[in-house]
Amino acid sequence: MKVGKIFFTFLKKNKIKTVILILSILLVTIAALLPAQVLRIVVDQVIPQANPHKLLMIGFVYVGTYILVGLTTFLKDVFMLSFSQQFMKKLRSSMMEHIGNLSYTSIVNSDSGNLEAYFNNDVNALNELFTSGVISMITDLLKMVGILISIFIYSFIFGWIVVGIMPFLFLLTLFVRKGMLKAQLKTKSLEGNVNKILLENMENIEQLKANHAEEYALGKYKMILKNHFKASQSSNFYDAFFSPVMQLIRSLLICSILLLSGWNPNLFGMSIGMIISAIALLTDLFSPIENLGMELQTIQKSIAALKRINIFFQMEIDDKKIEQNIDDLNISFQNVSFGYNDTEVIHDFTLDIVKGDKIVLQGPSGAGKSTLMKLAMGILKPTKGEVKIGNEEIYLMNQNNRNKIFSIVYQDPFFSGDSIYEEITLKDNSISKDRVKKVLEYVGLGYIDNLDQKLNPANYSSGELALFNIARMMIQNAQIIFLDEMNSKLDPITSKHIISLINSYTKDKTVISISHYGGMLDQSKIIHIGN
Repeated sequence: MKVGKIFFTFLKKNKIKTVILILSILLVTIAALLPAQVLRIVVDQVIPQANPHKLLMIGFVYVGTYILVGLTTFLKDVFMLSFSQQFMKKLRSSMMEHIGNLSYTSIVNSDSGNLEAYFNNDVNALNELFTSGVISMITDLLKMVGILISIFIYSFIFGWIVVGIMPFLFLLTLFVRKGMLKAQLKTKSLEGNVNKILLENMENIEQLKANHAEEYALGKYKMILKNHFKASQSSNFYDAFFSPVMQLIRSLLICSILLLSGWNPNLFGMSIGMIISAIALLTDLFSPIENLGMELQTIQKSIAALKRINIFFQMEIDDKKIEQNIDDLNISFQNVSFGYNDTEVIHDFTLDIVKGDKIVLQGPSGAGKSTLMKLAMGILKPTKGEVKIGNEEIYLMNQNNRNKIFSIVYQDPFFSGDSIYEEITLKDNSISKDRVKKVLEYVGLGYIDNLDQKLNPANYSSGELALFNIARMMIQNAQIIFLDEMNSKLDPITSKHIISLINSYTKDKTVISISHYGGMLDQSKIIHIGN
């Protein structure tokens, strides 16, 4: 699924909002032309009549045109923000759905920072395509077209003069904006370095003090500050240079028009009101020209983000999962091979695991123990061969089947900041609190009375956190248990207690373990992996 497809689907479902947004852009364009037209009428028709009441009335109309410009601009911005935010919400939801459909290999081969950047940096850059990119550029272009048409109506000669200077103004804008963007990016990069070295110094303050390295750290910090200041000055120069230059060009152009009109009133064939109106329109023309340079840069950044998000959507997804009727809980590896990228980890591996077996995988790091466990759980798809439970391929099992049959205890307990009840049950409200209390008592955490209190890992020892993890596994009442080095970081006494709990709980269950103490499982079968 690509961003374009998601966008057009969004447009189809939000036709009314799309039409309202388009109408608001047109209204802003029309409203922006009104003040100059009213000004022309005031000078050419109302002032010569010397009618105070009519002049007062047209004055209110003139003020009203600016109120209308502000109101239509406000409505356009509201509709535009609402439209863009709803689309970004849809896009992020579609991206999260895609994350859920990605194959395990795709996730493993992706940098976590890259994935985070897709959701934040790239989506935010794409959001700017609406808020300060394409829509703003379309609005400004329409304003420019409207202003040029009005000027051409006043004077064909004057219209071509304005058209002739526009390329110069546009190129100047692009040049300054490009230099400004380059300087700003450098400033941002150096700003990150300033923050980074500050945090490093604070984290290592004890070592700096102990080694009397304060002067060295200070000198390094001052150098980075100096570079950051230079980059900031460069950015400030472009910012300070651009606005006065544009104002100077605008003033020179207006002055030239007045001088030429005074020297030869018939040169442009415009009345005084038309000249004043043309000057007002010309003043309004500079703002969209200045904006276009920034909008084009925004569009360029957004297009780069768009390409990255499309690459994200091209990442390999999992095979379609199916609901299976599984009665036979025997697991078989049949000539299984698996590799990450071009490196084969498992080669032609065959093993039968009968219901009730206690299998312990042992071997050196990198031998493929964790890979075999992930193959048995159906997280990974074999490159060759099959991993089956009964007669069904484990890789094709849907999540409902997995939750009923498999449960795992990880090496590092993971908690998401919810209550003890929610952490143990994984928010399965069908599990009663009485059952949770019985399981906690069984594992040795019976002293916990309030299941609604937040499970804060800082309040418990590593052994207690491991027991929470065991309780979470037990509450699921699965038939096949995976132990992923769950006691490798625990002291021997705590590990023996946990092994005793597992022996008692898994007498009639299948256990597949990667564990330093796995040999202590009752009736365990050691499988050596590797050379």
